[in-house]
This record gives sequence, C-alpha cells and structure tokens, in this order.
Amino acid sequence: MTKFYLKSMCLLASMLLLFACDSDDDFMVDTSKKDEPEKIDPVGYLAPLQVPDTIKLTYGRNFTGALPEEYQSQNVNFELDFDNENIAITTEKTLQDVLAQGVYIDSNANQLVVDSQQLYPNNFSSSINASRLPEAYIVTLTANAETYLPVSKTFYIKIRTASLKIEELDNDLDIPFTYQMYSDAASAAFHVSAEDLNLENTQWQLHQNGRPDQKVLIDGNVITFAENPGDPEQEAEWTYDLISSLERDGFTVARRQFRVRFIPEIKFLYGMYYPDLDLTISTKRLHIGLHQTYQSAAPQVYPEKYKESFSILSIEKDGSNFENEEGIISIEAESGKINVAHNHSLTEGEYLITVEAQTNTGLTFEAEVTLVMNEVNDDNHQH
Repeated sequence: MTKFYLKSMCLLASMLLLFACDSDDDFMVDTSKKDEPEKIDPVGYLAPLQVPDTIKLTYGRNFTGALPEEYQSQNVNFELDFDNENIAITTEKTLQDVLAQGVYIDSNANQLVVDSQQLYPNNFSSSINASRLPEAYIVTLTANAETYLPVSKTFYIKIRTASLKIEELDNDLDIPFTYQMYSDAASAAFHVSAEDLNLENTQWQLHQNGRPDQKVLIDGNVITFAENPGDPEQEAEWTYDLISSLERDGFTVARRQFRVRFIPEIKFLYGMYYPDLDLTISTKRLHIGLHQTYQSAAPQVYPEKYKESFSILSIEKDGSNFENEEGIISIEAESGKINVAHNHSLTEGEYLITVEAQTNTGLTFEAEVTLVMNEVNDDNHQH
C-alpha cells in the first residue's frame, strides 16, 4: 500500500505541474513588468507661465519674456501650438512655418521670444496671392516635466506696421506735409527710409488716395513727380495724398502717409504786383534823408493768404557788412515795413537790406531793398 500510495502521489504531482505549465493566465509567472520603469507620481504643478494675454509689437521690435527660473533645474520641455488657419504665405511657406520661426523658446536664456521681423503685421492681405493674415496670432505654450503636472498658457500676438520716414519732411507730425510750387515740381524728390528694418526680400510701394493721375512716380525709395502735376493751369492748389509702404512677401510691414500740396508761384517784393495784368512795379531802391525818420510801404506777398511774417537777414553798407548795433534800421514783423529811426550816427551811403518773408506754407522768400541816404540841406532838426 505504501509503494502504491507514493506512486499515485508522484503521478498526481506530475499532472499538476504539466497543467500549470500549459496555463497562460492562472499559473504562469509574468516577468515582463520587470522591464517597465517605476511610475513616479507628480509632486505638483510646475510654476505658472507669466506670459501677457496679448503681446503687442511694432514690426521691427522683439518681445522677450522670462520663464520661471526653476524651469532650468526641472528638465522642462516646451510645446508651442499655433491655432490660426494655416494660410499660404508664399508657394514655399505657410503661416505655420512662419510662426515656428518667429515664436520660439530660447532655452539658454530661459525666455519666450517673439521676433516680429520673422512674422508680419496682422490683418493685411498679400498683394501676391491675396491671402489675408489673421487679426491676431493665437499661440498656446505648454510646459512639461516628468515629476510635475504640466501648465499651459494661450496668448495672442498683435503686430502693427512700422513707420517709414520721409527724409525731407517733419516726421513728428501724424501726417507729414509740404507745400511745393508748380515751378519747382521737376526738382521735387522725397526719399523714404526704413530705419532698423531688414530690407531683404522687400519692395517699395506707393499708393495715391483719391483719383490717381499717373503724375506721381516711385523708383526704389525715391518719389518724384512727372511733368505738369496737379492743376493743368497751375493756378489752383492741388494736394497729393500719398501712402508709401514697404512690403515683404507681398504683405505690408511698414508705411507712412504724407501729403504734397502744389501751389501757384508766390511773389514777394517791395513795390506793386497786378495779377490780372501780370505786371510788377518794383520800388527796391529808395532815396531818403540822412538821420531822418523813415518808414517804407509794406511789401507785397501774392497770393496774400500765404503771408505770415518778415525779418531782416542782413544789412550791407556800400558793399560791406553793417552790424546795425544800435538797431536804427528795423522791420515790423507783421507788416514787413522797414523803419529807420531818427539818429545821428549813420553816414551817407547805400544800405542794402535783405528781407526774408516767412509764409504759412513753410516756404521762405527773399527780397532786397536799398536805402540811399544823403544829407538833406533843409534839415531842421537839431544835431
């Protein structure tokens, strides 16, 4: 019985072992989990991203935003997602390509960087393919780290055009302007510049508001006028309202509106001018008594609406500079009348006075008056 029992028990054990080896689910020992890394529970969130809700830039200016200092020791990875429609910028690149170049993380400096010159001012259409840029670029920045929960921030980027400069005008004005006489139209030239902007792959453009008359020309960054601009009769004022712009890949990146107002010829003289006859009578050489009080007639500025003020530029006596230290010879700034005060110091001779007329157009004009002073025999005032 003992031997039979032992044999039975051994047979039963062998069958159980065989059964265990054939079972995949219940009796096999799974050793595959030994190759998986141990899961680490996050210890909390990463520090929040301190990024403005909207980043506003002028084209040509960049934005740099510091990321939390602890990111550099936490092995943080970043993801940038762009949520705008992926329009075609050129045949070779899309908006996603452009955004990836212009918005990035500088790991060494631990900063978010927006390079506006890799992007384009918003809400403009391409003059090449008519693609329209969005009103704002929508960006989501996500920071990830192995032992921390991720943080994200969605923000907007809005870029406005840079301002060009018209070298010959006052660019501190909202809309620079100048007056130009018809007679000087051929020599009028305006140079446009784009300070601190990369001009690679850019083109200068010019738009004329109103009804273009084909009289405004652009060659590179220089704007000139064709023959006989403005009023065909050159008698009435004529304003050109112009917008100079700089384009990159067909999109406007910088612009400047300015105005050039053509006016008829301005006449400035001591004497009389009869516009209906186009007749001028000059009284620029006058004989007056030495030492006596004198006042000239007011000069003529035509058209009179341009008159503003007058001043003496210089005085010469018999071809040499005259200092006029006592202020004996003067001018009324408003009327332009020349005054000589009663005196005992002037000597006989010819006094050449150069007068400048300032007009409300910004243009200035000069006229000369010669006062020939001679001793008067019947002088009754005391010396």
